[in-house]
Amino acid sequence: MNTLKLKNIFDVIDDYDVFLFDLWGVIIEGGHTYPGVVENINKIIKRKKVYFVTNAPRNIFSLHQTIKSWGVNVLPEMIISSGEIAVQMILESKERFGIEKPIIYHLGHLKNDIINGIQCPITDDINKANIFLMTIYRDENENLDLNEFNELFKIVVQHKMVNICANPDLGINQHSVYRYCSGYYAEKIKQLGGKVIYSGKPYEEIYSKILKECHNTPKNRMLMIGDTFYTDILAANRLGIDSGLVLTGNSREYHINFDNIEEKLDSLTKAAAKQSITPSFVVDLS
Repeated sequence: MNTLKLKNIFDVIDDYDVFLFDLWGVIIEGGHTYPGVVENINKIIKRKKVYFVTNAPRNIFSLHQTIKSWGVNVLPEMIISSGEIAVQMILESKERFGIEKPIIYHLGHLKNDIINGIQCPITDDINKANIFLMTIYRDENENLDLNEFNELFKIVVQHKMVNICANPDLGINQHSVYRYCSGYYAEKIKQLGGKVIYSGKPYEEIYSKILKECHNTPKNRMLMIGDTFYTDILAANRLGIDSGLVLTGNSREYHINFDNIEEKLDSLTKAAAKQSITPSFVVDLS
């Protein structure tokens, strides 16, 4: 494949009508937004149709408050989260899974906001549950045990439960610390022979609202912007839309050891070829 090209977002803005932005790793990392990115996204919002598509297992109200606090001129209807999709799946359990009365075992933090508002029974007894919902994450530290849930996962697989992963990300960098996300733990269930249903990127369901609302927009006029090959860019490849890979966030692991931009682009091109996941170009949002 040809070496990926670096393009400034305003050099391609007239090529697209719909812009889909990831959040963490694209706009912000840790507690700091990337220089110039918020201002430029706000300029794009004035001119184009914009969505924010995130694998955050959180509800829209919570995310709206968070994104606004970064300075982004966002409206709730512009946000699509894997957390909201997971709730929708559970509420449609009868049609989707043949489960008349869902009983949820939630592996995640008690204050997670998608679970607080759901009108379904929640149990802390795995043997009484028929849906296993994962919003769990763990931050890297010297005492972290990545096998802490293995016995629980064995029970889940034995019971052939419906397993919903509300964050397909394997991990992100948060405040310079690596965070293992639900997608990492979902892989453990699959390794044990279990099946997992994912509510976020790169799976098509999270894009259904966008595709419905933008059904008159040609796919080559839609651009997904993200930092992760296996979620943002893979989703765009599957949907047949264009994609721009940023140099920040998860993509840094592929070019951090290089100083000049030509070497960085060459390294990203090799990474894309190795994974058979190809962005349309590398994009600068600043």
